[in-house]
Amino acid sequence: MADQDSSPQAAKVRWARVSGLLRDLATPLTVAIVGLLASIYVNRQQSLEANQRAFAELVSQRESADTNLRIEMFKTVLEGFLKQGTDSIPEQILKLEILAYNFNESLDLGPLFQDVYRRVGPNPSDPNHERLTRVASDVVVKQVESLTFEVGVSKDAPVIDFEELKSNPAGISNLINEVERLRYPEAEAVRHPERRFKLDIFGRDEKRHELSIHLVISPPGQTGPEVKPEIDVRFSLGYFDFPAINNTRLSNGERCAVVVHNMDESSAKISLVYFPANRAGLKDRMYVEEILNQMSQLK
Repeated sequence: MADQDSSPQAAKVRWARVSGLLRDLATPLTVAIVGLLASIYVNRQQSLEANQRAFAELVSQRESADTNLRIEMFKTVLEGFLKQGTDSIPEQILKLEILAYNFNESLDLGPLFQDVYRRVGPNPSDPNHERLTRVASDVVVKQVESLTFEVGVSKDAPVIDFEELKSNPAGISNLINEVERLRYPEAEAVRHPERRFKLDIFGRDEKRHELSIHLVISPPGQTGPEVKPEIDVRFSLGYFDFPAINNTRLSNGERCAVVVHNMDESSAKISLVYFPANRAGLKDRMYVEEILNQMSQLK
């Protein structure tokens, strides 16, 4: 009986000792585990931050190298283009192609195109003429796609027949007469109501290969026929008017441009492009009041 009574008592004593030992070890063990986990977390964060810094530095260095390359290329090509020399027409067009495909959004290349065009001449069958107008068309298409991506709108006018235009001294009215709005999401669209765009053509300069355009644009949200227009302008439009630079400023942080897609001796195809001001080229900076107005709308 004594052995039976002592056995449970001994077990209790042993368990009490083990429990006490575990209690004594619990605090330092917990501290050690927490410290280890904290060390692992800190090391991981430091490694992540180091990787992010390395990636940012790599991207910055790559962009800096790309920028420096573009600067040198720009200086070399532009200086060679403007320098008086004996460059042939194909060589000048090649230099213009380099500038057009790399710097068309930050530089108004229209004067350079016009200068080469005067040297090439108006003969459409000349390969140099075809090459020059193709480059201009490529730039227009590229810019229109960029300006209208997701939000902007491009509206094609009917093909302009020059024989019909010649037989109508007053020009062709209502080539475009549409109500359009930018394709913002619903929450943003409230701040950009629709406008009415009216485009007429009233002449053609055969020598300069330019069209005489009349553009009328209503204020935002006012599309009735009796509304006083916000924009009522007349201007000449040619192959070398690019929308990212040559555009009309509108209220509400918006822009509008008219572009030539194709033009020959018998007809022309033009489009109206409607887009946010922040899509315009670097040369066409937003006014300070436009920036402040957009910032106030975000509050």
